Amino acid sequence: MAKRILSDKQRVWLEKELNTWCDEDILTRDSASIILSQYETKAEISRRKRNKVVLTLMSLAALLMGLAALLLIGYNWQEMPRSLKLLTVFGTLSAVYSGGFYLRYYGKQRLLSEVTFFLGCLLYGVGIFLIAQIFHLNAHYPDAFWWWALGILPFALCLDTILLHTLLVAVLALWCGTEIIGFGNVGAWFGRLGIVPNGAYTLPLLALPGILWAYHKESVRTLGLYVLLLTWWVVLQPFAWNFDESAVLFIGAVGGLMLIIAESHGPESRYAKPYRAYGVILSAGVLLVLSFYHFNEEMLRTRSDSAGSAQIILIVIFSMVIIFICVWFKHTGLNDSKSFVINVRDVVQRQWLPVGLVILMVGLLLWQQSVGEPLLPTILANSGMILLAVWLMRAGLLADNDQAFGGGVMYFLMWSVVRYVDLFGDYGGMLGGALIFSYCGAILFALAYFWRHRKVKSHD
Repeated sequence: MAKRILSDKQRVWLEKELNTWCDEDILTRDSASIILSQYETKAEISRRKRNKVVLTLMSLAALLMGLAALLLIGYNWQEMPRSLKLLTVFGTLSAVYSGGFYLRYYGKQRLLSEVTFFLGCLLYGVGIFLIAQIFHLNAHYPDAFWWWALGILPFALCLDTILLHTLLVAVLALWCGTEIIGFGNVGAWFGRLGIVPNGAYTLPLLALPGILWAYHKESVRTLGLYVLLLTWWVVLQPFAWNFDESAVLFIGAVGGLMLIIAESHGPESRYAKPYRAYGVILSAGVLLVLSFYHFNEEMLRTRSDSAGSAQIILIVIFSMVIIFICVWFKHTGLNDSKSFVINVRDVVQRQWLPVGLVILMVGLLLWQQSVGEPLLPTILANSGMILLAVWLMRAGLLADNDQAFGGGVMYFLMWSVVRYVDLFGDYGGMLGGALIFSYCGAILFALAYFWRHRKVKSHD
């Protein structure tokens, strides 16, 4: 059985606590030794960190060797006949992949084999572009990244290493970036349907195996890579669909949906961290932009009714799908007897802030199309910033998460400073600053009193 991973500080703390419990006759020395044997030793911790450094250096070395090989081939490329070019490409790939298999399964050099396979996957991508150049193929060049990612995918899933997952995510990010930003108006990938914009819609299918792999292997870092990739893909969608400046509302709704996914994992789940981190970044950034009256005024001036309607439809569809999936997994895992509708209601009530953010973005889109007045969206966005800051502080206290609590405090302070500069910077001076900071202090005192009173009531 694999030993549980610890940091150096955690190992020292565990040893100290076990010794204390043994001195107080809570545990016997034998029981303490059995508990300690379930975790990595100091030597194993040092070896794991050393292997990480070695893997990083060897990966960079493999990257440089791949670039050197590319330059070496390119130096003599024009003088080589076509058959020799093909032999060079396929021969190099065969040699590198064969070396990787030999090192892994015969030489038992796991670390070196990972770097070799990483080099092979790099050269595989280079080979795609070289073959296209050999036969003078003037095709849709983002497709090369798609085929490159497809070739990396089986190695990433089978070799049990985050290194190839990192390469796969980087190539997929390049593919959807070049596809959507450069060719968003050429139609969907299959058949280039002009009716549907080119949104790189196969990316979730290519990312799904990696996400499942991350959950199965309990790798939060790998999951964070794929969540970042999906965030990048969703944020690019407004470019494909030609949304106007109100696309910021679509991005804000995506932030709220990511927070819903995070909270569906549970406050103690490690897997919620990447969803929560990117959800907070998107939501906080969008609310900050919307808190300016002039931005809302400009957004209303350039609004498009058709784009707003499309965004509302997409947000509603995404929301229904995500809430359905979250409730279904929770209902299946707990095997409770509650009806599906009651479970949906519980999710909405428990996740009031993420759901409220999504509703706010949809409401602002409807407000743009019907009333078209910038004052109310500005007030609601400022209120949303305060609520998000309070929600982060509360979540940090409940989960004993210093980062979430500190993020909430910093976000509230940022809101107060931005509002001072926005409202009182030109003519308020020191008196205006004193007013806004006194107001913020009074809000914090009120929140502290409310929290203390709520805690006292809950313990009575």
